[in-house]
Amino acid sequence: MNKTKTPLERVLWSAGPPPATPIWAGLHDQVMGGRSQGRAQLQNGDVSAPDHVLFSGLISRDNGGGFASYRMQLPAPAVIGTARALVIRLRGDSEPFKLCLHRQNGEDGVQWQADLDTHGSWANQALPLSAFVARRRGREVSERPLSPDDLLFQLGLMTTRPEPGPFWLAVVHIALR
Repeated sequence: MNKTKTPLERVLWSAGPPPATPIWAGLHDQVMGGRSQGRAQLQNGDVSAPDHVLFSGLISRDNGGGFASYRMQLPAPAVIGTARALVIRLRGDSEPFKLCLHRQNGEDGVQWQADLDTHGSWANQALPLSAFVARRRGREVSERPLSPDDLLFQLGLMTTRPEPGPFWLAVVHIALR
């Protein structure tokens, strides 16, 4: 009998089951005068879908806009430790999204971003920590890569679109692996 060992995951955030998990807050292009809108809503699972948070809204290019983002403060800082990847269970609208990691508290500062592959079916996506690129206000910056000693304080999700229109992304959980 051949047993395959599954790598251990440390869940950073999950849509369910209770206890209640931290709330995602929207931080869209309105901070720069844009007009994009969005919301994050907990969706109870059923036979066709697990509990998840649905991130949805409308991207507007008015007033220099064009992005929507969400952040969630972890209940306690999480050390990266022996993890080599972040795993996210999701489905989406087949448009670009990014998963963002924050090594500091606060709304401004450097974040490490990796591209998500979204499509209409539920999928687990593993993002190697080496795939995360340091950015500040949308521009790549020179920062040391993520390391085992780093603490993660916040998680984020972001979408930017060249054309205006609706967006959606459903997420079940995010974990370190």
